[in-house]
Amino acid sequence: MARLSAAGRGKAADPVWVAGNPSEETAGRSRDDRFLRDLVDGMRCGVLSVDRGGRLVMLNELGSEILELEHAPAPGTPIEQALRRHPRLIQVLRESFTMSNLPNRAEIDLRYGPHRDKRIGFTLSLIADDAGRIYGAAVFFKDLTQVEHKEEQDRLKDRLAALGRMAANLAHEMRNPLASIKVSCSLLKRRLGESGDTAELIDKIMSEVVRLNRTITSSLDFVRPLPTSLELAQVQPVILEALEVARGRCGRAGVRFDTQLDPSVPAFLMDRGQIRQVFENLFLNAMQAMGDSGTLTVQLAVVAAPGAASIPYRPDEEDTDSWPAFDSYVQVRVVDTGPGIDEKLRDRLFYPFFTTKKGGSGVGLSLSKKIVNNHRGLLDVESRPGAGAAFTVRLPLVTTATAEG
Repeated sequence: MARLSAAGRGKAADPVWVAGNPSEETAGRSRDDRFLRDLVDGMRCGVLSVDRGGRLVMLNELGSEILELEHAPAPGTPIEQALRRHPRLIQVLRESFTMSNLPNRAEIDLRYGPHRDKRIGFTLSLIADDAGRIYGAAVFFKDLTQVEHKEEQDRLKDRLAALGRMAANLAHEMRNPLASIKVSCSLLKRRLGESGDTAELIDKIMSEVVRLNRTITSSLDFVRPLPTSLELAQVQPVILEALEVARGRCGRAGVRFDTQLDPSVPAFLMDRGQIRQVFENLFLNAMQAMGDSGTLTVQLAVVAAPGAASIPYRPDEEDTDSWPAFDSYVQVRVVDTGPGIDEKLRDRLFYPFFTTKKGGSGVGLSLSKKIVNNHRGLLDVESRPGAGAAFTVRLPLVTTATAEG
């Protein structure tokens, strides 16, 4: 239950006793004050009231939290001082006394920093005495930022789903003519012979067809639904298998490997094949970035999930029935000593089909992020030019087979 801030904090005063006898009228007024104060305490929204002179009368604690005030302002503080971080809210309160029709439901964006806004929804009410004279105003408000974020996420999911269906249809339509081109090139090469300039040109055409077909296949892997089959498995062998595959495909004599794998990490729920694919992509990217020499470090440990000290963490409230709460992540860090990643490119690394490698499809990292997201995990990168890169995978440490993919 929210408690009043310094602009109205604490319990109502006990009934006043006069000359050793309780005053019934004073005691009754005190009980009414206490009831009203507890009523405001129990409201699930911010409550802020001012008098006609623009001085703060009351601000409950939830309201102070929403407005992120460093110190609870005292009653009587001018709102220009009490709410100096929120000039738009001050303007709304000032203008409320001049409005003939107050907004029943309205929204404004409050600025909390150079790159952070918060949207609040509010209702305004004027406070009048028995004669109808207006002497105050109250605003009741809620933080709508998470609601807005969820709605935007839902709209984005719909748009991405439509884009995925379109991309899948295009890919399917492109694969058929590519297959026909490849067969025709093979027949043409057979007729013209296996040697000569013409044969070399045909080989180039066929290699480009193969490359396009591989890109399309990777694209389909990304846009189509990715079913996840979860089972209890140890992650250490998965990491070592992926590392062995990456070394076989892209190993260099001058690349050193440093594996720091905590043997006490227990088995947890994962799609073993998909998680191995994630690590293969990360190891290959790191080795390609370093070139002929460098050190690839792989670290495995268990770390606390947000809020683990108080309540179990749920990464997706929409999926609480199929995915249990958990207190810890299994964290795998893949650190290389390559040239690093330019800051301008970091935000685009996980975009589908974005690549800085010649001949790359740009699907590996985006598909890896999709896999990790399906596991309700996190995939992040830290890097700066000239100082290598560190990719961090965090997977929920869930050891009971109750989650569904």
